[in-house]
Amino acid sequence: MSGDAAHLPEAMRRQAWRQVREAYGWHTPLTPRHADLDLLRHLNNAAAIGLHIEARIRWLDAVLPQPAAEGLRLRPAGLWTDFLAEGGYPAPLEAGVALLCVDAEAAHIATALFQQGRCIGLQHAELAAWQDGERVPLPAALVQRLRAQEQPHPMPAEVHATFGTPPARSVDEALATRYADLDADGLLSDLALARYLEHGRSRWWLDGDADPRRLPLAGSVNVMVAHIAVRVYRATPVPATWQLRTGVQAMGRSSVTMRCRLFDGARLQADSEAVLVAIDPANHRPAPLPDAVRERWSALLPAA
Repeated sequence: MSGDAAHLPEAMRRQAWRQVREAYGWHTPLTPRHADLDLLRHLNNAAAIGLHIEARIRWLDAVLPQPAAEGLRLRPAGLWTDFLAEGGYPAPLEAGVALLCVDAEAAHIATALFQQGRCIGLQHAELAAWQDGERVPLPAALVQRLRAQEQPHPMPAEVHATFGTPPARSVDEALATRYADLDADGLLSDLALARYLEHGRSRWWLDGDADPRRLPLAGSVNVMVAHIAVRVYRATPVPATWQLRTGVQAMGRSSVTMRCRLFDGARLQADSEAVLVAIDPANHRPAPLPDAVRERWSALLPAA
């Protein structure tokens, strides 16, 4: 391997240190709820994302006891989540948190979820400062306080990746904002955003004639979420109605990448890509996508 290649960023799941409990300098216990289970009786992806968020918020409360400047909000500009293994109920979890680096642009925070001696999921959060709905530099005093917590590690490759051209065909839906979708800042919560995007993916399966009682199943295989990337572009007061737009971004032998975008009117609020993998329930290994799924969705892929 050349010297340059040796320093290329690795995908988060392939960074060996990420799945080691002792690599994280701060830990907190977490408790799954029965309501977090999906139809396969595993922790659903939005619930898992919520557990990462909870760990990050607890860490921030521990290391930043002083409130941010008036009107300034620390919120994610990007979230990358890998789902490594099935989480269950009611076994307790433990989360590890590490601050990888911080500068005037953002703080990069790694979290990992551990259950029954194994790492079941990873998340990388790009935490930015927001004021009046727009991203602004992190205050110098805040950067200085956070640097005392740094555990330097390379950024995962996902942080540098860009999304492709959105698919031309999509399922569009209007979503009404609910009171429960707001967080303590009066803005759309990170967990609510994760559930909106989950809803978009599920609607796509429904419009593909999947039986809603069996979602997210397709034929003889299970369809599991392996990775979700989310970028957030605005942090403004929520509208009464959102527009959610979901389509097929790419397709492989056993996987499909879904693109889901959330709009406030004509303004893009958040953009995401999610990789879903077909799994053989007998051996829990990747399996070919069902022919019916491949035939219907191949015609909807973006033009080469």
